[in-house]
Amino acid sequence: MERREPFPERELHPYSIDQKPGFFLSWLFYKLLKKVKVDEAMREKLKQLQKQGTVVYTIKYRGRLDYLMYHYYFRANRFPVPKLAFDLNVSLLLPVTRFLKVYSSRFSSFFRTGAFPDPYNSGVYRNAILRGTTSLLFLVDEKGFMQHFIQFGKDRLEFLMELQRELARPIFLVPLLTLYRQGPEREEPTFQDVLFRFKDHPGAISKIILFFRHHRQALIDFGEPINLKEYCMESHPPDHSPSRIALDLRNRLIGRIDNQKRVVLGPIMKSRQQFKETVLQDPALARKIESKSRGKKDSLKRLRRQAGAYFDEIAADYSIVYVHGLISVFRWFMKRVFEGIDVDHASVAQVREWARKGPVIYVPSHKSHIDYLVLNYVLHEHYTHIPRIAAGRNLAFWPMGHIFRKCGAFFIRRSFRDPLYVEVFNRYIKALLEDGHPIEFFIEGGRSRNGKLVFPKKGFLSILLQAHKEGYCEDLIFVPAAIAYDRVLEENAYLKEIAGGSKEKENFRQILKARGFLKRSYGKIHIRFAPPFSLREYLSQRSGCSPQEIRQSLALELVQSINSVTPLTPLSLLATAILSNHRRGFFSSELLATLTTLMKFLKRQGVPVTPSLSDIERATGETLALLSKWRILESIQEDEPGEEPFYYLDEEKKVQLEYYKNSIIHFMIGHAFLAISLLTGREDERDEDSLTSDYAFLEDLFRNEFVFDQSKDSRSKVLEAMDFFLEEGYVSRSGQGSAYRITKPGYEKLPIWAALAKTFVESYWIAVRSAGSKKAEGSNPEEGLKHAMILGRRLYKSGAVDHVGALSPLNFQNAFAVIHKQLHGRATGAESEAPERLAKLGQKLYAMAHYGRS
Repeated sequence: MERREPFPERELHPYSIDQKPGFFLSWLFYKLLKKVKVDEAMREKLKQLQKQGTVVYTIKYRGRLDYLMYHYYFRANRFPVPKLAFDLNVSLLLPVTRFLKVYSSRFSSFFRTGAFPDPYNSGVYRNAILRGTTSLLFLVDEKGFMQHFIQFGKDRLEFLMELQRELARPIFLVPLLTLYRQGPEREEPTFQDVLFRFKDHPGAISKIILFFRHHRQALIDFGEPINLKEYCMESHPPDHSPSRIALDLRNRLIGRIDNQKRVVLGPIMKSRQQFKETVLQDPALARKIESKSRGKKDSLKRLRRQAGAYFDEIAADYSIVYVHGLISVFRWFMKRVFEGIDVDHASVAQVREWARKGPVIYVPSHKSHIDYLVLNYVLHEHYTHIPRIAAGRNLAFWPMGHIFRKCGAFFIRRSFRDPLYVEVFNRYIKALLEDGHPIEFFIEGGRSRNGKLVFPKKGFLSILLQAHKEGYCEDLIFVPAAIAYDRVLEENAYLKEIAGGSKEKENFRQILKARGFLKRSYGKIHIRFAPPFSLREYLSQRSGCSPQEIRQSLALELVQSINSVTPLTPLSLLATAILSNHRRGFFSSELLATLTTLMKFLKRQGVPVTPSLSDIERATGETLALLSKWRILESIQEDEPGEEPFYYLDEEKKVQLEYYKNSIIHFMIGHAFLAISLLTGREDERDEDSLTSDYAFLEDLFRNEFVFDQSKDSRSKVLEAMDFFLEEGYVSRSGQGSAYRITKPGYEKLPIWAALAKTFVESYWIAVRSAGSKKAEGSNPEEGLKHAMILGRRLYKSGAVDHVGALSPLNFQNAFAVIHKQLHGRATGAESEAPERLAKLGQKLYAMAHYGRS
């Protein structure tokens, strides 16, 4: 809390307000300011700064209206209140009695000395800062500057620097700004911008008009504070005078205000035509066109026309009107279909801080078409400029393509066959980064059809790295994000594809069909941001790596970051429990026991958890009710009162739950591999070497399914997972400690973990059998996949395969790629030995898929 000491000087000067407003002003300010937004994350931070030292807010331009607004808004919302304003006479805002006392004292001083008392020389400002009084300071003040300049007075920042040298406690300079609307500034101002001087410094009347017009959108925001004590201790050039050092400080504060403005409004906007000219007149692109034309004028014209057409196909055409319109529609859609968005506000505040440092590259997971809208909606609601979005060309259909383009989407082809298209696209991305635009892209390439993160595609990432290398931006700030749904909108379409159906092309008819969504409830959407990081810092730690190694490691780093913040939802947890231990059916008490086992492990791993899981029993009951409502679960209710209902699900419904189980499987996959290894075979004991060998085999086999931690070797991962199994009593050490024996509780619990990976082991076993059959010889990939699906259904119906999720064509495709590489892509022996190697692989997978069977 601020130190409240006697303030004798306040009766003698007109530079402070230290009283609550009267009834009329209270009513007026409540009406005007109740809709004004503020960065709530700063409240506690500012209170901490106030405890550590003295807070001085700094705003760019002088203004009584600004001071009045900050004073009363901060007072009403329990922020440190600026009671004192440097070089601002607020006498007209004082109560009548105090006004009379102040001017009586001032005129008395004038008649005695021939001048009004100077607040600097009289000690008004000095004593206020010494007492820790929160104050407000203007960085650009024509009147104040000329007064100090002509009368040889001290600059107010220079005054604070001198005062800081006398103080043990720091003075914190906090950049502060008010934005009246959430729209970008244009390089060529509109008539409205000229009329209201909106672009940078509106006058008093314009400011009042803007405030009344836009007070519902108004935002009070903060830049990064400067510790003046630390600034004074920095080494400054020896030839810099105190006034020059103060000028550097002023410029730094103004820079932080402008940077924060860019976080909210984005960079100053060029017209689409300006962008087009920048891209098409690029020297490298011009050379490419000249080279392809071979000096023929007709070819040159055709290629230039083609380059212009490619730009029109690719480029966004951002319009804030469309953005606000789509946000309004999405807000209505959210209320009809979902129960809201669960956001970690602290991580959003962290993203806003990092956005000051360079162009932000958002890298979210991709589960649904509405991921684009969800991320942009969250950023918009938190007053952060929305990114330009890399969207697939399949979404460019009318009218959504036009709307998405106007909301910042640019469109990208799946394949880059034409070198001219590549050159235009690359230069467009460089132009975006050069101007400081944030960008959003999905490193998975397309939406995940089975719930887990798709293995990263590195093409777009390569373009970003090349743009940074060529100097189009000083740094890039990567922000991985996980978007999770209680229930994904495209669930039925994904199930159809997993069953072997073809992907339906996006078109307007699909939008009309989607009206059925409005009659359903899909629960909540959860979004979490991983800690942002700087590309410049990332590269500095890998100075000896090749571009290919950097691209590969960065792609894996981004995917692992997304996985690390993927939130555990009630549905994903229940789906995992049901499919790992209750595939035939369960009572709710039995399910709760499995959930408790899994939850204990996941908390131990530090997995992010949604708020609804704070009460697991309640969350279980609500989720069971939802699954019953969605007709995924059926129940048998006993006639006897007090008896628990028995829940079960049909085989085809298990595939629906596989999607949600897969969304969190990465947290447990290492333990699942170890559990399978422990349960496979008939030995009473398993030694560390054989367990490590099995673990390495499974990691290598599933390298296209999961992103593994490359910083640890297989033995370290085995020992880490074994520590948990030992702690829980599932295994015990035997002999010299390098062998392990499964305990009685282990035979009960380890199958829960093994079942998590068993679906994939069975898929790959089916794929190996299919690849080794005579029917598969000489078949094309499509025929091979069809044969694997037929074989899988037969094995499932015969009981040789337990998990219906193993019949996934996505798993088969990945399995065939690995099988082909193991048999033909490595120096593992003669081609004639391939059938033998395939048979051995099948035997090993059969043993792992059928653990526990006699």
